[in-house]
Amino acid sequence: MSELTAASLTAASLTAASLTVETAESRLEYLKSRGVEVETVEDRRAMNEERTGGVAEVVRQLMNTAGCSKETDEKVEGTEFAFVPHDTSKPIRSVFLPSVAAGSGDKLPAFVKPYFADSNAIDVNLLNEQATKQFSSGQLKGMDPSNISASAMNRVAAQGSVETFPLVHPGETNKFCGVYIYLDEVGLLKKLPPNLRASQIATSCGYAPPPNFYGDIFIGRVQTKPVMSNVDFKVGEDTDPGSVWMRRAVQENVDWQQEMNKVTNRTGELQPNKDGEGGVAKEEEGYSWTQDGEEVEIVISFKEPVDKKKVKVKCKPKTLNVTYGGEQKLDLQLYAAIDVDGMAWTCGSDAAGHMLTITVEKAEEGVSWPRVTK
Repeated sequence: MSELTAASLTAASLTAASLTVETAESRLEYLKSRGVEVETVEDRRAMNEERTGGVAEVVRQLMNTAGCSKETDEKVEGTEFAFVPHDTSKPIRSVFLPSVAAGSGDKLPAFVKPYFADSNAIDVNLLNEQATKQFSSGQLKGMDPSNISASAMNRVAAQGSVETFPLVHPGETNKFCGVYIYLDEVGLLKKLPPNLRASQIATSCGYAPPPNFYGDIFIGRVQTKPVMSNVDFKVGEDTDPGSVWMRRAVQENVDWQQEMNKVTNRTGELQPNKDGEGGVAKEEEGYSWTQDGEEVEIVISFKEPVDKKKVKVKCKPKTLNVTYGGEQKLDLQLYAAIDVDGMAWTCGSDAAGHMLTITVEKAEEGVSWPRVTK
């Protein structure tokens, strides 16, 4: 090869190299400098923040549908999921995971997290009770109890924390589409009101007794094959108790649990009882209690036979007061309302000792109380 030809090729190579863009940033600058309009993910995020005024997209959508902010004609494009308020007077609403936020994996926990970020403080007594229960059951094995403090949990609450509960697990019969509830992970500790509609949906899916959910919740669908991604869960079609997926969920959940039992060698286990259920009394300071779907039974123990003439029981829809011989035995602010006309009490004795038993009827039948007091 002649020196001229080699020089020409070298020059051409240098010229080509000068036009070659080595990084994404330089490619963008190269295109923009030549009048090409380019929109990046960062641009879309900035535009979204400017459009929403810094308000999280999930909050903005719910504010608009609730009529609390200025309505726009803009239609959100994306994957539909459901918002279920704890207040049964408010309708179940559609919310959309924007297309720009979609991708592989379940994106809903991160998307709804800002909705659960608030300044509601957790209840320290409930925190200690739940921590004790979890450690004693071995569910928090290996964790340092000192790390579970009220201040730490309040920081979690302020930032928002999401728990995912499976209404039905993905499998071949549902084309690998699972349906999940997304809820405030510390809703119980914040003493948020129960979400009865969420529990009713869980009942329709075969959970008996149904779990308790606290505060507002979201429901979404996740497809796990061929890749994990969020797919539509439509309000109306999928929230109807007679929907196809809900009717199939009962057997699908049984099949899934039986398969898990085989893997873990737990035969016959379906769902653990909650406090006071299954005939197992929950011990509290000064009394014990049990419950079923209709009633709560509270037992006060005595060292001597109970004189019914000394017993005075007063109850209101959400309070219960018991005195014996002028001495106060109980003064409870109840977790939920009771039917005052359905209250009854009896005195008795057995091999365990002497007792006063108070039975109250739940105003909302079928709702499991996580505790007796509010």
